[in-house]
Amino acid sequence: MNAYNKEPDFLRLKREEARGFVRAAYIFSGAEDFLMEEAVQEVRRLMESKNGTVEVTRIDGETCSLSHVLDMANTVSLFGASRLVVVLEAPYFAKDAGDKDAQDRFLAYHSRQDTSSCLIICAHDFHKTTKTAKVLTAAGALYLYEPLKTAALYSWVRERVAAAGRIVDKPTLDFLIERVGRDLRRLASELEKLFTYLGSKKELDKNSVLLATSRSIQGDIFALTDAVVLGRTPKALFLLKDLLSSGEPPLRILAMLVRQFRILGQAHELLKNGYRAGDLSAQLGIHPYAAEKLAGQAAYATDAMLCRAVELLLQTDSDIKRGKIDQVLALETLLVVLGEKIA
Repeated sequence: MNAYNKEPDFLRLKREEARGFVRAAYIFSGAEDFLMEEAVQEVRRLMESKNGTVEVTRIDGETCSLSHVLDMANTVSLFGASRLVVVLEAPYFAKDAGDKDAQDRFLAYHSRQDTSSCLIICAHDFHKTTKTAKVLTAAGALYLYEPLKTAALYSWVRERVAAAGRIVDKPTLDFLIERVGRDLRRLASELEKLFTYLGSKKELDKNSVLLATSRSIQGDIFALTDAVVLGRTPKALFLLKDLLSSGEPPLRILAMLVRQFRILGQAHELLKNGYRAGDLSAQLGIHPYAAEKLAGQAAYATDAMLCRAVELLLQTDSDIKRGKIDQVLALETLLVVLGEKIA
């Protein structure tokens, strides 16, 4: 299968859950904590559906060895319930992790057929070239939870909407994600607010999204930067007014614009030096969606424009802090000057 079309692991776990398939051990790794938290709850629900009551033990991996974790996982519950042991921030599979005997014990535990007890290890730092990693990957027991790319994010939101018995069309979904942002925890929270607001109404629409959800300032800053880069000064001024009326402090807006243009400059240099748009996320340490946006902005930006923008932003910051100009007037003037074409 083409790597670009690989099924996201959060969907793979749901498909396994639908079949009633539960493992003796799971490794959850990656940067998307919210997906990992949801995955833990999905495994727990599956165990409850198969075995009834589940006794859950949560362990801090930084303070507990893998050997001790395995001893706990193998201990029979005093109440006769199934046992789920969840280890958080586990360092056991990092590059320099030792204790080969404990890792061999873990592989033996993972291959058990008895799933009355289950072990989930959440490990952000997971070295993928070890024997343990290769065995777990081949067995499908390693689940990677990284920030979702566009198609996977849309699937995640649609699934959540459908699970709540609601429906949403593509334009409304676009509007929701643009407004709320791509942070999954925030999206989940805003969706719950939206569902409550809708009551018995089934279909999400733009008006309900507008009334029931709160905006993401990061999304607004992206839109503001887009307008500036494209020379759409009236739209930039409208977006600025909207941000100010929603209570955003002028200096915070300016600070985010400075940061955004600096990152845009870095993206512009990377693309000039042969990197592809898909490389920006890893190179700049930003969300894939932010990388997509940056790539689009960088296509319009020039070296002269970016240098001038950073100079103007820093000068505006200095003028405001020295009390030379009113904060709002300074931002409005900045956007007008940034929108002017360089001769």
